[in-house]
Amino acid sequence: MRIIAATNADLEKLISEKKFRPDLFYRLNVVNMHTPPLRERADDIPLLINHFIAKYAEENGKKSQDLQEKRISF
Repeated sequence: MRIIAATNADLEKLISEKKFRPDLFYRLNVVNMHTPPLRERADDIPLLINHFIAKYAEENGKKSQDLQEKRISF
C-alpha cells in the first residue's frame, strides 16, 4: 500500500511538542519534498496557465493558444 500525504504543518516541530507520533512520521516520510508556495514562484504562473489551457482545450476538442506573458498581468 502506498500513501501520499501533504501538510503545511511542521511535523518535526509537532513531534518535539508531542503532538504528532514519531513512528507514524518516520513510516510516512520515505520521500520528503518541499515545494515553495506559488506566491514565491510567480514566474511559474504563465507556465501553469498555458498548461491548463492546453489540457482543457484538448479535453474539449478545441485548438489551444498560448497566452503571451505580456498579456498576463497580476
